[in-house]
Amino acid sequence: MKFTSLSFLLFFIVVYALHWSIRGKFRLVFLFLASFVFYAAWSIPFAFHFLTLVLINHLLNKQILKNKNSYWYPISLFINFGNLFLFKYFYFLWSLLFQITGSIWFSNESVQVFLNSQFGFDSITLPLAISFYTFQMVAYTIDVKRGNANEDPSFLQFGLFIFFFPQLVAGPIVRHGEFFYQLEVWHAKKEQLLEGYYLVFLGLLKKVVIADNLSPIIEPIFQNPDSYDGVSNALAMFGYAARVFCDFSGYTDLARGLGKLLGINLPENFHAPYLSASVRELWTRWHMTLATWIKDYIYFPLGGSRVSEWRGYFNLILTFTLAGFWHGANFTFIIWGFLHGLMLSIERKIEIIRNQPKKETVVLWKKWIGIIYTFLFFVITIPFFNAPTVKNAVSMLWRSFVNAPGERIGQLEKILYSILLTFLLNYLQTKHSFPRESWTTKFSLLFLFLFSFVVTVLLGYLAPGGTEFIYFQF
Repeated sequence: MKFTSLSFLLFFIVVYALHWSIRGKFRLVFLFLASFVFYAAWSIPFAFHFLTLVLINHLLNKQILKNKNSYWYPISLFINFGNLFLFKYFYFLWSLLFQITGSIWFSNESVQVFLNSQFGFDSITLPLAISFYTFQMVAYTIDVKRGNANEDPSFLQFGLFIFFFPQLVAGPIVRHGEFFYQLEVWHAKKEQLLEGYYLVFLGLLKKVVIADNLSPIIEPIFQNPDSYDGVSNALAMFGYAARVFCDFSGYTDLARGLGKLLGINLPENFHAPYLSASVRELWTRWHMTLATWIKDYIYFPLGGSRVSEWRGYFNLILTFTLAGFWHGANFTFIIWGFLHGLMLSIERKIEIIRNQPKKETVVLWKKWIGIIYTFLFFVITIPFFNAPTVKNAVSMLWRSFVNAPGERIGQLEKILYSILLTFLLNYLQTKHSFPRESWTTKFSLLFLFLFSFVVTVLLGYLAPGGTEFIYFQF
């Protein structure tokens, strides 16, 4: 079910009504079952596959909690990462072996014949949300091993922690300390519910009005950059910056809003990232839960910055290269992550040379120069994030820089308006008084009426032709 579909709206209305009608522990049971049904609507076999993984993780975590040094810990990591490798990276690594060896045994045709003869299907399908639920389960297992997670949740509590449908598909990546305590007492506070309505409205606005309108304009250029001129290629990159922010932060707003409507607060994932004055600051504002995850479970275990200077740079670059690979089994994502790690290392080296501590820039003109530089760097790396091949990504950058001739993109004004709206949304996010709580509390009935009307219009009129959320593919 697409979050922007009428079918999901009906599903959520039923879940919402029943959720607040049920009392006690049965509310937990119901919400877990509703989350399972949500995933099963995409694939029943994979829903049971997912359920089995959750059960295995729950049982292994109980053993690790009893004995931190038990052999169950590496077994748990092997199962989770093995599952991720099989479904997400098998074809990538297999085709890499084929390119290196040239052996027919590593061809896709051989894999297809083997799967068909042994299992009755032709290919390995990527399960929905596998990257997100793997990271969430692995993080909890590591925290149990480190002694940072001393809860002993029931299967239903742990299952809902992983399965909770508003954030299941594309995050935010939730940590145990942010979730389990909320299951002890369920509250339907007026302010929380109204804030949830607002976030749902904001998420739909970003996704349906901005992101989905940009997609048909700019995506053909990423698929075939050589057919378009340099200006069009450059505009496609800037347009995608607006699209990916509105798409992904829009999903996060929806997830957080739906969570609040069900009495669960989910962590913030974006906070005005396009107003960052450095790439380092960008990664404290963009996909914040992923940035925290890779810092705690990859960067720090590698030694972080508590090592030699050059080893610290290596740790940064390796961490973000792996983060890029997490996004997708493609060399484009690896390069994208490498570039971000490299730029973070360059920024750190400059700070060391200038012997200046890490602090927020207070001089206004310096801050604006930093914002422009950071945003331009983000835009320049976009082809490696969205183009299907490295060749397409390099072609987009080259044609943009030399202003190559070709077909000119249409609907220029729509791209420009979307970019301006994106920066306005980033700016408004820095204003803690927006929206003012008094707006939603004083005019709550009017607010709910307008919310219902706008949601119906957005889903009924605009959303049917919309695209899937970008991060659903990860």
